[in-house]
Amino acid sequence: MALIKSTSRSLQRQIDLTTAVCQERLLATHVRHVLGMVDLVSDRLPFDDALDIYVRILRLTPEQARNVGSRALAELGRRGEDAVAAVAGPSIEAEPLPEEDEKAKEGLGARSDALFSRLRRRVRGRVQEELRERINLAAARAEDGLLQTHVHNALTFARALTAELSASESIELYLETMMLPEGLADVIYNRALSIIAEQVLPPPPGEPEPMPMIDVARLRITPIPE
Repeated sequence: MALIKSTSRSLQRQIDLTTAVCQERLLATHVRHVLGMVDLVSDRLPFDDALDIYVRILRLTPEQARNVGSRALAELGRRGEDAVAAVAGPSIEAEPLPEEDEKAKEGLGARSDALFSRLRRRVRGRVQEELRERINLAAARAEDGLLQTHVHNALTFARALTAELSASESIELYLETMMLPEGLADVIYNRALSIIAEQVLPPPPGEPEPMPMIDVARLRITPIPE
């Protein structure tokens, strides 16, 4: 690792254990949110299509997609027979893609693109708008949930490695270990250090302005029945 030139066996063991805990926490977060999306669109899409959309929007790797999909299916299995409908679901009739696109169909991204193309052709008008709105809201909630999990993980690294590294070094190590993109890594780094700062620094002078409240009822959003 670039951040640590050499590590003791005990420190490396602690890093490995903490990494495993953080990866499991991220997987659990993905599963929770993909099941939430499945539930939201179960009246329009089957499980596989909902999973494809989630994988595409959240930019999961093929390995991540397999792990999330397998764990989500296992969780649905634990729910019992009521979950069968969510897996089978009402499927949107698939139209064959042109032969020249056969090679592109091999990729996960191409499959998702084809799915969205079918959605545009088959799901029209307000039904399409409502479905897209559900997906957009669920995806935004998932992104925020994953961000919070990353911050939690970064703080877990800082706590676990406090005897060997400073908080900032531990957080940098977490970001490097997870190979997160620079922009996201910067947000997580600053958010995690900000939480630590709230605990160890005196508050800044003056009171912060309250966040404006938004009347959700005025937004053009159809509530999803529980």
